[in-house]
Amino acid sequence: MNISKNFSLKNQVAIITGGNGLLGSTYSYGLHEAGAKIIVLDKKINKNKFFNFIKKEFNSDLSHSENIEFIECDITNKKNVDNSFKKISFDLNKLEILINNASLVKQIGTDELDSTYIPFLKMKKEEWEEYFSVDLTGTLHLCQKVIPYMKKNSRGSIINISSTYGILSPDQRIYSSLNKKTSKEIEKPIGYSISKSGILNLTRFLATKFASDNIRVNTLTLGGVYANNPKQFVKEYSLKTPLGRMADKSEYIGPMIFLASNASSYMTGSNLIIDGGWSAW
Repeated sequence: MNISKNFSLKNQVAIITGGNGLLGSTYSYGLHEAGAKIIVLDKKINKNKFFNFIKKEFNSDLSHSENIEFIECDITNKKNVDNSFKKISFDLNKLEILINNASLVKQIGTDELDSTYIPFLKMKKEEWEEYFSVDLTGTLHLCQKVIPYMKKNSRGSIINISSTYGILSPDQRIYSSLNKKTSKEIEKPIGYSISKSGILNLTRFLATKFASDNIRVNTLTLGGVYANNPKQFVKEYSLKTPLGRMADKSEYIGPMIFLASNASSYMTGSNLIIDGGWSAW
């Protein structure tokens, strides 16, 4: 067994939804370094933001790389997804990796939360359904589009992103400190939890249905990522985590490469939890 070869993604084409965001950019960098050709799919593309992030966080200049392609796409719109694939220049016969990373989530401390962190008793039907539209319907559209290519290639790895809040209920007490900074009540929304839990069974369904086509489908369930969050929130979150801290975004690169590569060739329908021990209490 050649260990390094097992983890290599050389010449494989990978699509990452929400690829221009915090974790999407991080995954893009990691898979690029493992040899993959990356298609960054996002509703809004900002190349300068992407490359500046990589330069700052990983001291790497990818701005001249021929192995990264950017395509704007609203994954909730099936027609938009279809049209986006027509713009891909990479050889789709080598499309072997799909990371369904896009999600309707706001970063605490950097984004305005009033419009999305809505209390349960005040949440409207359309606000609830918006989470499903991105996390579940968007994932459905991409899987429907990508799987025929993977079936033709007799090979593929789909990685769906969930959250500890998809397997456990949010502890709303750690969000109470945020209420001091707004006149509105802040609460981790139920729509996020339900959509992320739905990802788990979507993964199982696809894994069993397409296993005979050598298409593996797994879930990567993540804990909270530190992103210059308010000190009090970080303190309270860390107290609930056995490792005593939030994750660094780069700590998810290794698990992502593992799931995408032949290193996990006998793994499908599974849920890999990387949460600093949060769910082990």
